[in-house]
Amino acid sequence: MKKSLLFVLAFAGTIMFTYGQLDTVTAFTFPVETGLDSLNANYGLSVNLGYGIRFETESTSSSDSIELSNGVYSTSGTDFAATADDWHNGATDKYWSIKFKTTSYTNLVLYSKQRSGGSTPGPKYFKVQYKIGSSGTWSDVKADTVTVANDWTTGVVDAWAIPSDAWNASESVYVRWISVTNTSSTGVTVDSTGISKIDEIFVLGTNSVGITENMGFCNSIYPNPATDVVNIIGNEAAAVVYIMTMDGCVVSTVNNPGSQINVSGLASGNYMLRFVSESNTTQRIHNIIVE
Repeated sequence: MKKSLLFVLAFAGTIMFTYGQLDTVTAFTFPVETGLDSLNANYGLSVNLGYGIRFETESTSSSDSIELSNGVYSTSGTDFAATADDWHNGATDKYWSIKFKTTSYTNLVLYSKQRSGGSTPGPKYFKVQYKIGSSGTWSDVKADTVTVANDWTTGVVDAWAIPSDAWNASESVYVRWISVTNTSSTGVTVDSTGISKIDEIFVLGTNSVGITENMGFCNSIYPNPATDVVNIIGNEAAAVVYIMTMDGCVVSTVNNPGSQINVSGLASGNYMLRFVSESNTTQRIHNIIVE
């Protein structure tokens, strides 16, 4: 299983206090290498769990194959990333894409991480765009360009705000990472073997109606803020909880926490709690403030 959450709220204090608690709307961390669901969102709202990531070519309205290879935390042995080659001649044409429902969710923010192949490098520059509905028009999430290198620390999308017309949308929302260059991360032209990877995709948002979906696993935690212990409410026990700082560092690992987690030893501040089920098929993320 993954040992850490790469994309946590770099400006979490601002986001949490302005928007309130952020829930996971959809997320792709690719914890398994094979199976029908290996390319699908592996946690978030239940309505979004059946949607998979795609590698598409706009000019031909086609999709190409995706494999899974070493991801951000590959040392764990069970950590993968969506991987595709054939990015040549792909400028403003080839892209990664996901879709998800945002009903009842506002203040959406996006996280992701991309990497280029080493000896077979893929595109160096990408734009992140969104649209509403399958027939909608693509627009930039942000004017910035994502620069990708042969590492997991360069091509980062860190808490980019998704524009408000995607909030609480009646149709599906689509997000894509589209290549905007035929130049690879090493400065040569991308060829047919050029590889791009993407991992740790998260869309977080605020529940605007205050109704929490009952997923049966770590539905909520309290108190929040906390000073001593955090109580866990859910039907299924967690196998492990990772307590992480807002820059993604794991400060504590709690195995088989039961119904409580002791946070009295943590310094005051904002943290993320990542809960993993016994089967490693269900994961939940909660923000917590320790006082």
